[in-house]
Amino acid sequence: MRLSLIFFSITILLGCSDKENNSSEIYLGTYRVADRMIPYPYLIKQKKDTLFLFDESGICIDKTTKHSINEAEEISFNEKHFKILDRNDTSLVVFDLQDTVNFRTFKNGQPNPRYAAKFQKLASANKLDLQEIRKELRNAIWKYDVIEDENSNPNQDLDIEQLINFRNDSVSIITNYYYQGLKTISEYEAKAYHIFEIDDIYFLSFQKGIDNPQPIYRITGCNSQKIELVDFSSRDTKSISFNKDSISIDEFMLQVENTPPYSNCYDGYQGEYYYDDVTFSKGNEFIASYVNDNLPKNEIKSGYIIIQFNINCFGNIGDFGLIQMNRKYEKAFFSKEIVSHIINRVSKLSDFPPSESQIEWLNHKDVHAFLMFKLDHGKITDVCP
Repeated sequence: MRLSLIFFSITILLGCSDKENNSSEIYLGTYRVADRMIPYPYLIKQKKDTLFLFDESGICIDKTTKHSINEAEEISFNEKHFKILDRNDTSLVVFDLQDTVNFRTFKNGQPNPRYAAKFQKLASANKLDLQEIRKELRNAIWKYDVIEDENSNPNQDLDIEQLINFRNDSVSIITNYYYQGLKTISEYEAKAYHIFEIDDIYFLSFQKGIDNPQPIYRITGCNSQKIELVDFSSRDTKSISFNKDSISIDEFMLQVENTPPYSNCYDGYQGEYYYDDVTFSKGNEFIASYVNDNLPKNEIKSGYIIIQFNINCFGNIGDFGLIQMNRKYEKAFFSKEIVSHIINRVSKLSDFPPSESQIEWLNHKDVHAFLMFKLDHGKITDVCP
């Protein structure tokens, strides 16, 4: 049996080898499930009458012949049977008829477009040096000023910065949250990554396990000061940049040692607190008393400070956002000291229950939640929900 599997794998890899200098079309998997945007990390390459299927590491895992993306109604690989629901000059929407867990049908068995996956057609660009990209990434600490989208938690008032260190087989990320220039809290996570190229198009992908798919980014530029990428993981495609930071790798590793870890168990989608019982076990009165302890005295305003966050499947919290309002629910700003104090206190709460969904039609392992603190002249008088 093992010999058969090895032979099959070698056959696929040899079949995927294609060194002829012929033009091809590359389609990058972006997300599936239109209202949840769960990453779909696959690539399809059309070359002549053959289609090649690549995984998130850039490895060709299958191929099929006598298919054309521009004409076929269905594309059959060994483990994926794509029914094409829609296509245009720039994208392809498919439904995997062999995956009944992630691609759900209507009751009559017909594909439900809501659960389909979108592929983005990629235009050619300037040729880059793959080895140089790998070298530059590993030689510096990179800073990314996070561009938020519909995958992010609600946030109006925090600036979010990531410091990124690529090593040989893993990437370490420190996420720093700033309010009015003051760093309030930080969190750390590590995951695997791959840099690869398909027909002179270059990609960066992250991996956190088969059960937690991560997006694939296209690399469009690289030098010693900046890495330019395109992110297709939300409805609006966005260009992002990793800029070389001034801190050394040793300084970064020291920060890692002093930064608490946090990672979503499932980055593709977080449920909402009202779907599951994720109420803080000690109650809101405890939270109010705990946060009021040593509360800065330099604030006299009244209003609401709302801390947004995720609760992961272990009951840990992270991925913060901040919204502030006055008593008329209008935009407001409170002092750096009181905002920093409240966020820090909330980040240390550790008595939330694990959040994995028990609802069959709503798959998630993490929950988006919030705590709204009511302030009367700078003192917390109530917490909800």
